[in-house]
Amino acid sequence: MNPTTTILDAHAWLRWMTGRSLAACRSLTHEELHRDFPIGLGSVHATLLHLYGAERIWIGVVTGSAAALTMPTAAECPTLDALEAAWPATRREWDAFLDALTPEECARVVERVRDGRAYRQTVADACMQVPTHALYHNAQLSFMFRSMGHALPDSSWILWARERLS
Repeated sequence: MNPTTTILDAHAWLRWMTGRSLAACRSLTHEELHRDFPIGLGSVHATLLHLYGAERIWIGVVTGSAAALTMPTAAECPTLDALEAAWPATRREWDAFLDALTPEECARVVERVRDGRAYRQTVADACMQVPTHALYHNAQLSFMFRSMGHALPDSSWILWARERLS
């Protein structure tokens, strides 16, 4: 299997899943967005901010852009509107990177420094970290939604795949 196909599909699914989650968040009140939970990052807003930050950090890892290697703060994106306004710039960076992705580029080793420790991984693995990480946190969002009496829409890979065939 061509690694670029898998990565491109995974990132297309990521955007679909994130879009569904963000749309569902529009039904939440400010208090619900910021309600504390004993799971994950602690709130829906904090979890979304973390997901956006992870996309921003990992594009920086694969492109070597040191300026992108910071997590956004709640002050930077205090509302859902601010978060949704900030996210597209990072997505455009991903688009440019993914449009030029080759199997050779997938094999390149990149480094991420976290908490003073350097970690090495291939570009393919770094690219796959983003959607798999988002799935993990989307499950936490689902728990938060259920705890508030709401439902997060199904964002499974199989539903996305079936919709693509429709």
